[in-house]
Amino acid sequence: MKSTAIPDTHERFIKIEGSVNLRDFGGYPTEDGKTVKRGLLFRCGNLNGIPKKSWDEFADLDIGVICDLRSQEEAKTMPSPQGGPFECRVHIPIWPGSSNQFQEAAQDVPPTADDFNEFMHLVTREIARDHVDAYKQTVRELVKTERGFLLHCSQGKDRTGFGAAIILTLLGVSHDIIMHDYLVSNEAAELVERTRENMQKVAEEQGFIGEMDDSIIQAMAGVRKESLLGAFEEIDEHYGGIHGYFEAIGISQSDEEHLRERLLE
Repeated sequence: MKSTAIPDTHERFIKIEGSVNLRDFGGYPTEDGKTVKRGLLFRCGNLNGIPKKSWDEFADLDIGVICDLRSQEEAKTMPSPQGGPFECRVHIPIWPGSSNQFQEAAQDVPPTADDFNEFMHLVTREIARDHVDAYKQTVRELVKTERGFLLHCSQGKDRTGFGAAIILTLLGVSHDIIMHDYLVSNEAAELVERTRENMQKVAEEQGFIGEMDDSIIQAMAGVRKESLLGAFEEIDEHYGGIHGYFEAIGISQSDEEHLRERLLE
């Protein structure tokens, strides 16, 4: 009988120099008694920090397609490594409109930690509601590859977190375990430090002097269960439930059967 235990969180993180929130999101049990295979499904944040001396380690993951969900501006500012194991990158840009609104509002009134938490909640809802085409292309890439699959954005937690949740749902993983995987991002220590550095830099460019508030850093670096729950509420409201969403992103029965056959054991 297969074990239904959830693999230890720390076993999920893959330590490659310069990587952000890089982890395997396989190994989870499904509700029909199978297990998602390890070594085929990966998720992370920016790849631009991985030095060339670590490319061989990255190549060992045997990734056949990298789906980069960052915006055009993000990809330009922090370009992915060129060549080698990164040649399989496919850019599928997502930039929630609420991000622009938040940035404009923040120029007039400094946002609080509660403001940041509410912003991330709204962004995750918008990702589920308004970016069907992006996730349709992402799933097509997953269906096409016979090797490893990597999904990433800037921090590997919001756009990537929703995408991973959809894939695990498709494979028959329970909601509780999917939420567990989503919240693992809160244990990626490098996210806090990188978020602090980036926000401090932006603040100084805008004339702010002083250290950033830790509660604001934590709000931007982490994820909350309410955000993913809100995303699934949008799916229920706008697509009539998860099966309607699968139809909207073009998942056929044959696609589902193919993915279950290839990704489950």
